[in-house]
Amino acid sequence: MTETTAPTPMDLAVSFPARGAIRLQSRSLFAEPGNDACRRFLERVFQAAEIEDVTINSPRDGVEVPHADLRFRAEAHKLNDVVNRISGFLDPDRVKNGQATTAPANGRAPHSANGRAAADGREHHGVAITKVTPVRNAQGRVRFFRYGSVVTDWEIKHELPGRLRLMNPAIHRKAELCQAIERELMSVLGVDSYKTNPLTSTVLVKYDIHALTRDQVIEIIDGALAAADHPETKDKPDLHLPICTISMPVAAVAQFAAPVLLPAAAVLFAYTSIPTFKSARAVIVEERRLGVDVLDAIVVLGCLGTMSIFPGAVLCWCLGFGQVLVKKTQDDSKKLLLNAFGKQPRFVWLYRDGVEVQVSLDRLQAGDVIVVNTGEVVPVDGIITEGLAMVDQHALTGESTPAEKGVGDRVFASTLMVAGKMLVSVEKSGSETASAKISRILTDTAGYKLNSQHKGERLADRAVIPTLTIGAIGMATMGPAGAVAVLNSDFGTGIRMAAPLAMLSTLALCASKGILVKDGRALELMNEIDTVLFDKTGTLTRERPEVGLIVSGPGCTDDQILLYAAAAEKKFHHPIALAILHKAQERNLELPETDDSQYKVGYGITVNVDGRTIRVGSKRFMELEGLPMCNAIREALEEAHREGHTMVMVGVDDQVGGAIALHAAVRPEVRDIIKGLRDRGIKHIAIISGDHEAPTKKLAESLGMDRYFAQVLPADKADYVEKLQKEGRKVCFVGDGINDSIALKKANVSISLRGASSIATDTAHIVFMEQGLSKLCDLRDISRDLDRNVKRSWKMILVPNIACIAGVFTMGFGIMASVLTNNVAAIGALANGMAPLRKIAQIEAEKKHEQELRQAYGLEREAL
Repeated sequence: MTETTAPTPMDLAVSFPARGAIRLQSRSLFAEPGNDACRRFLERVFQAAEIEDVTINSPRDGVEVPHADLRFRAEAHKLNDVVNRISGFLDPDRVKNGQATTAPANGRAPHSANGRAAADGREHHGVAITKVTPVRNAQGRVRFFRYGSVVTDWEIKHELPGRLRLMNPAIHRKAELCQAIERELMSVLGVDSYKTNPLTSTVLVKYDIHALTRDQVIEIIDGALAAADHPETKDKPDLHLPICTISMPVAAVAQFAAPVLLPAAAVLFAYTSIPTFKSARAVIVEERRLGVDVLDAIVVLGCLGTMSIFPGAVLCWCLGFGQVLVKKTQDDSKKLLLNAFGKQPRFVWLYRDGVEVQVSLDRLQAGDVIVVNTGEVVPVDGIITEGLAMVDQHALTGESTPAEKGVGDRVFASTLMVAGKMLVSVEKSGSETASAKISRILTDTAGYKLNSQHKGERLADRAVIPTLTIGAIGMATMGPAGAVAVLNSDFGTGIRMAAPLAMLSTLALCASKGILVKDGRALELMNEIDTVLFDKTGTLTRERPEVGLIVSGPGCTDDQILLYAAAAEKKFHHPIALAILHKAQERNLELPETDDSQYKVGYGITVNVDGRTIRVGSKRFMELEGLPMCNAIREALEEAHREGHTMVMVGVDDQVGGAIALHAAVRPEVRDIIKGLRDRGIKHIAIISGDHEAPTKKLAESLGMDRYFAQVLPADKADYVEKLQKEGRKVCFVGDGINDSIALKKANVSISLRGASSIATDTAHIVFMEQGLSKLCDLRDISRDLDRNVKRSWKMILVPNIACIAGVFTMGFGIMASVLTNNVAAIGALANGMAPLRKIAQIEAEKKHEQELRQAYGLEREAL
């Protein structure tokens, strides 16, 4: 069909080139498919539910008039009806008068708070094209598809429930764009696995249909592609390993069956060795040193010179395969590393005027209120404004038991709602959450190299000249083949691949245990530490003190003094108030009502309780109020000062009725941790504190410390770290991070217990996400295992290669034996470097089982 109308004043001509197709011609609309006019046109056209896809043809040579082909199912819709529908949406007057119904910009209907059902029964077909990045194919065409409320240039090639394969020419041979999509998908809650292929321009996503819809998956991928920097040129195809694979059988046939093919096999082998020569050139010319790459290049030349084509082809294949294996393992390890602290949902339920509306996470602003129900992951950092819930924070903080949260409590992104329902006021979302900041830290950490790897490279480089010397001896005694066999038995290639894999997999293991390593070098240094210096307050002791002795004066009992103090402090949340309230709760004291409190900063508080005037505060406050103190209370006060304890005075009417002694609460795990450190070779353990001499000395002696430093100002803690270092010690400083930043920077390794709430400002090398010291011995074990792993890789590389060199001189080993020995040893070292991944798999399985149990427990509690 070629029926055509005259162009309209809008520069628009209509024709019908085939059944189920409508063609619109317009230079102003379709010459540039990415401009605003074209986008607005597409938004209006796709309001018609009948239209399934639109192809825009805008040839660059300008010979053909730019046009758009609109396709619909002819067997389901009549042409006249479709044309009328489209005309209605394109008519500016009808749109202006509201005759063309559209849906909300996000394409989703509002949902009610009860069951989140659609607010009305109408069908919405509205679309908003905001993230589509049109890409022309070789013919100058751009194709848009509509799936539900989403308009995209991704074509669905195959779809099953929970499985989606998409294609887009925009990513063809552009690995950088594929990596950007993968980085986005790896942090999305509900995405189980994914795979991108720049050669076929496809993305395969497997997802949980209960957490994500197909349209949401497409929207997420669209957003990732739109936000990425698009390379101007396509990547060169990486055919090195396939060509190496072809080269081996060709070389085998030429070497052993058809010598006439040797020249062709030699040319193919020489081509596969080009990357080796490029690496050798970079080492010699740019870095001005002799490295193992130079030895590899000499071996290749030796293989060509002796026409040992098959061993050379095997060598090049092993080098190529090793590089591919390393890259894949590095990618997998980084994914495990970044996934360790949980994934975030990309769509949330916004609560507004009693109605819940599902919106994209990136549309949230500070102050918005969202709804989180049982089984859902908290998507933001925020404050609970309504509701009561049990939240599993294991993924973020390492805490093993779910925490009860109520109004006023803070929640963090990536934690799991086990039971209940809550409304959360958004403080931070998206890239500003603690979880997102942790992911950025882990991304940076993954780039660090092991010091031992650098040592290994230096050792391998220093061995180049001796190896060349031994090779020369082999040349003189065993001939060219012996010399090449010796030179191929180098030590650097394997360790350069195995060591970074060991580091990455160990970093991922740390993350799975709730240990955030911000500086990868600290993980290795932890094995060399011989001295641990603990900051006392907030590290060895809890932030909240404990109630000790309660002294009562004439006319009062201990319980009365505690009751009056708790009643006065019940509206406050500072550590002293929490300690008193906790003790009153332990004794099952029912707190009476109080009138408005009068609080004097730095001194105390005055309230009326059961008709009596109660004053709670310091000794100075009691003196200012003119309250007398009996001898028993005065003696208890002096004793508390000698012990370094805090004394809270309680005034009852016109006298000091009693006092409450508060002392530091030692963390329950401290004694076991100190014993564990001793068992793990830590020779010197010390305490540093700003407290008085007596309490610091008493704590040090009770814990079996070797040394203590008392009355130290925060600014001076770094001087004591340096003092220990000058004694020849390697110091690990463990603090709470609040006023220890200088000391944390000065120490060889620094550890903070502050956790997720302050991760952005924490200066420590390593952060324990769980508020406690229980991970300290685990960290030492992991560091020692890493050291053992690297040393084991070295042995796996050194022993076979040294044996091979000896075999060249004693048993006549040739090039083939050398190639096999060297590369089998390197692959074995790679497998050893990946050993920690097995532990991670076990931990993840245990976590998943525990999470299922918690969710089942939460659902059971809700049912009750």
